[in-house]
Amino acid sequence: MQVRVRSEPASRLAVSVDVGQEATYRASDAFARGLAGIAAGRTPGAIYRAACGLAARLGSVSSVALLRPDDRGLFGVAYATPPAMPRPAIDAASAALHQRWIAAHAPGEPSTGPGTFAVEGQPPLLVVPLVRGDSLLGALVLAGAGQQTPASTPAERMMIGAIGVVTAQALEGIVLRQRLDVSISRAEHERELTAARKEIGRELHDGPTQDLTLAGLTLDRLIKTLGEDQATAADVRQARDLIDRAILGMRKAIGKLRSSQPPAPSITGPLRELLAEMAPTAPGLEVNFDHVSGVRLAPEIERAIVGIVREALHNVRKHAQADRVQLEVRRADGAIEIEVADDGVGFEGAAPAGHFGLEQIKELAEETGGRLEVGSKKGSGTTVKAWIPLPSGTTGTLKRQASDSR
Repeated sequence: MQVRVRSEPASRLAVSVDVGQEATYRASDAFARGLAGIAAGRTPGAIYRAACGLAARLGSVSSVALLRPDDRGLFGVAYATPPAMPRPAIDAASAALHQRWIAAHAPGEPSTGPGTFAVEGQPPLLVVPLVRGDSLLGALVLAGAGQQTPASTPAERMMIGAIGVVTAQALEGIVLRQRLDVSISRAEHERELTAARKEIGRELHDGPTQDLTLAGLTLDRLIKTLGEDQATAADVRQARDLIDRAILGMRKAIGKLRSSQPPAPSITGPLRELLAEMAPTAPGLEVNFDHVSGVRLAPEIERAIVGIVREALHNVRKHAQADRVQLEVRRADGAIEIEVADDGVGFEGAAPAGHFGLEQIKELAEETGGRLEVGSKKGSGTTVKAWIPLPSGTTGTLKRQASDSR
């Protein structure tokens, strides 16, 4: 039996059978145009509207919401189609998305992150994570009409999957363009700074350095005129030595001004990206990666470390009410040691309700053969330490470098 697509009221896309081929083509063209509209969005708002509008046309969908993380890493509604989705449904989708994302960083899980999944409830929900690389950009949440599961047919699941992929790519494109603009600005600044340094170097070489050299030659002639046995000649020779030192120092300074220093190596890419995302809104984040510069890790170990750091910093932002937090990742005794310490409210005894993130950190550490320790005192902050054993053959240079701080 051939599967075809038919048009319904309100431009709804629905998969059916026994419909003319022309209607199938029209529906396919409409869907393709919708994907192109998402990809062409130049602002987040334009992408949100196009993605939610296209998803709302799938079968048995009553409303669509697009979730995005806020400054604290909590998911909220960035855009939604009417009617408004109930708040409990949004909360359920956010909690499920958070749990799926943490679980996706366990060893052995696909590096692509979680796929589309359903959330039972009233109304039934379908959650489409928006994932690019190791970043969770948000999610599309589809609410079913009545008791019907939204986008339930295989064809519609493929369609909503395509909407999710294109939406994530479009959002990532905006971020990349912003970073490129910043990178270009920085590159231009570095070029201008290098040109200014070279100009200062030329001025120092052509001015004070040449003057000092001429003064030295003048003193040489004076020494010859006075004679070697004159007491004054000794003072003149001392002045000559001082001038030589000044010229040498000036030339070293000119050399430093004319040379451009390459950036020092830093933390591995995924951790760098995570901190770039979280650091601007983290409370007084101080970072030290001195002992892991250049260390190469197996992908599953790296994903576990990134997951632990992400969840620990999320916990600080959500619960600690801290002014400062210190993150240190170091290599010691055949393991990677991760320590996150804050000066927040702390707690006594077991972690209070709502701190399920600590359990996720514990699972990530134990699944890699590691362990977790949590120390906290009410009013004195919390320290979370995780140890991840390194397999034999892990390579890397343990060079010292200045601490990164954000």
